[in-house]
Amino acid sequence: MEAKMFVRQEARRSDIYKLLAGCYYPPNEALSGKLDDLVEKLGLVCPHAHQVIDGSCQQILKADNLEDFEVEYARLFIGPYELLAPPYGSVYLDGQKRTMGESTLDVVKRYAVAGLAIDEEFKNPPDHVAAELEFMHVLITDELNNLYGWGTERTTKCLEQQLDFLECHLGQWIDAFAGLVVQETQMPYFRHLAAATQQFVREDMQRLSETVADLNTRSETI
Repeated sequence: MEAKMFVRQEARRSDIYKLLAGCYYPPNEALSGKLDDLVEKLGLVCPHAHQVIDGSCQQILKADNLEDFEVEYARLFIGPYELLAPPYGSVYLDGQKRTMGESTLDVVKRYAVAGLAIDEEFKNPPDHVAAELEFMHVLITDELNNLYGWGTERTTKCLEQQLDFLECHLGQWIDAFAGLVVQETQMPYFRHLAAATQQFVREDMQRLSETVADLNTRSETI
């Protein structure tokens, strides 16, 4: 792969994770713009996810008022009585549908290793879907900021770090989470968002796995 093409791909991946994270915060007036950017980037990187969220999702968002989205967001992800689609990794990874379990502590350690701390204004557990998506954005941004060229040892380690996080955390529970959103939501927007997120994360994890394996094979033959 040419270096320029690789950098362009990584920048788009970073943007997509950031935009997806923004979609899992409480809806606001900026959501429509985020979706426009997300649809454009997904069309360049992940056509399957693009097909899921393109067109109908945007039309639905513009057709309904913001209050409807706020109510449905709260019903799915906040409660107050029951979380229909808990957006926390530990609920799916640690069993017994509990938050702040061992997997959450591991997420916090990974954030710390990357030089990150939880913002005081962020009131959710550290393994909230938005936080984990944003962490992937940070990891890719760090890779781009320290990019020494396609195929270098440093780049390979960055990609391995991203793959390991997906395999141990977000990629492990995104299917179950997205399945609950699709099952429980009363608004097509959230159904399309969850399905597109699931598709992108799954394909990105597969792409990372293949890229890392290729890079490691090349280094062994040098």
